[in-house]
Amino acid sequence: MNKKHDEGEEGLYGVWSTQSFNETKTSRENSNTPRREKSRYQDQKSNNNQNIEVSIIIPSYNKYPLNLFTLYSLENQTFDPSKMEVIFIDDASTDQTEKELKNYNPPYHFTYIRSEQNIGRSKVRNLGINSSKGEILIFLDAEMITLPDFVNIQYQYHQSNKNVILSGAMYSKNVISCIFPEFDSKKLKRISELTENNAIMNKRFKNYNESITTPYPLIDKTDIMNNNFDDLIVKPSSWFSTITRNFSEDLAGFQFPWMAFLTGNVSLRKELIVQAGLFDEDFVNYGYEDWELGYRLYLIGAKYIINDELITYHQEHPVGESKWKEAIENFNRFTSKHHDVDVLILGLELAYFADLLTMNKILVEYKHLVENYPDQFQNFQKKFITILETIKLLLQIDIRHFNVLGASGFGSRKIKRLQKDIEKIKDLSRYEHLTKFIDKILNT
Repeated sequence: MNKKHDEGEEGLYGVWSTQSFNETKTSRENSNTPRREKSRYQDQKSNNNQNIEVSIIIPSYNKYPLNLFTLYSLENQTFDPSKMEVIFIDDASTDQTEKELKNYNPPYHFTYIRSEQNIGRSKVRNLGINSSKGEILIFLDAEMITLPDFVNIQYQYHQSNKNVILSGAMYSKNVISCIFPEFDSKKLKRISELTENNAIMNKRFKNYNESITTPYPLIDKTDIMNNNFDDLIVKPSSWFSTITRNFSEDLAGFQFPWMAFLTGNVSLRKELIVQAGLFDEDFVNYGYEDWELGYRLYLIGAKYIINDELITYHQEHPVGESKWKEAIENFNRFTSKHHDVDVLILGLELAYFADLLTMNKILVEYKHLVENYPDQFQNFQKKFITILETIKLLLQIDIRHFNVLGASGFGSRKIKRLQKDIEKIKDLSRYEHLTKFIDKILNT
């Protein structure tokens, strides 16, 4: 959706460790990095934290009680809890997260880190990475419920695959675990329909009071431990299924395999992410910080695998209206850092010029043209990049795109030259999607 920070506190069994802004005023003014406060330890079973092999990193901002349900699901793992740690980074939540989780004592090693100022998605994940002890890192969103084999499958896979990023995010399902005050009548009607054949959940729904000011749970710990929430599952994103239906698990033929680096549910060896350089902390708000790191991992040779055994259940929650604007800002940040056609072309889908599969075909054809006709179509290549750059800039103003060529600074002579290039490319009879896209640009 990010550069290295100080190491966090140790993740012992049943630990509460915290990082906060408790230093002097002068120190706070000189740094935006959370300061370390002396940790409070509750080492109930004297486990040796040097045995940790898997570190699960969970950032959270105002996600209670969804985040507690996520932690409950990790208590239910078949993997040895003495060999796994969960590093939970509370990014200055103002809800009940700190009150309810600071003394949380699960069967696995648990570290609670709290920032007293909101520092953003990249920084909090880097805090988690720098605090981690496991050779294998799993990134998990705070609202993801996992199944019992979730950790074990990832651990076993990485034992024989050193350069692989394993992602289950594209197979996530959506579940309604809580009713939020922001839910409208349509959403409530849908929940009523989902629960009508489940006596326990239907009773909980009927006890819901419309005057709630905090999330109202429809499930509890027992439901999570028994995987008893199927009745609350709703249709997942069709965007992900477009990829899983059309490409194999190694994403062969997909030009954007790094899209699988979705921190809601992805794992890799720590040495690989250290080599790539961690999350870029210039990405503060919503979006693209995960893909930007995923792209860097792709450039250094990481291989992506999507796995349908790593299903997680995303707990639905309201999304702020500002997210689109934040995502566009971060998309521009992404393209500024990687001024590559592979990244710039994402603007086609954002601006509704092409769906995901068509955009993939356009990039395949463009790369083939560049490789096979490096000298013949140099001017076309420059114009194509200019068009992508213009679409990126126009997205900051409006999702609708009119007169892209005019906004690109193309006069009549350049447009005529572009038209001639397109006719020549059409004569080659293998660049259908690329030429159709340029025709669309010529006609808007």
